[in-house]
Amino acid sequence: MTEKTKTVKTVEVSYEEFTDPDFIAPGTFYVRNALGVYVFLKTSDRATAQKQIDNHYGKGRYTAVASKILPTKSKLESGGLSCTGTSTRRGQKR
Repeated sequence: MTEKTKTVKTVEVSYEEFTDPDFIAPGTFYVRNALGVYVFLKTSDRATAQKQIDNHYGKGRYTAVASKILPTKSKLESGGLSCTGTSTRRGQKR
């Protein structure tokens, strides 16, 4: 079986564009390289973005940063938390 490698599109953004109040992130993850250029990766998977960064810049040099607030994974239909704690260990001793 052969593995399909999907290429991730990248968009480079300057610091001036990034700090503009009307700036909208072109990708879900980004990295700021040594030249001060923000490189946005158009993928929804952090592992894929990190793999692309490691291939381009070298392993362990940069980390993928989320540019948007990503939704958390929840098993409830309402979107609420599936587990909440209300008691402490001290309260459980009684």
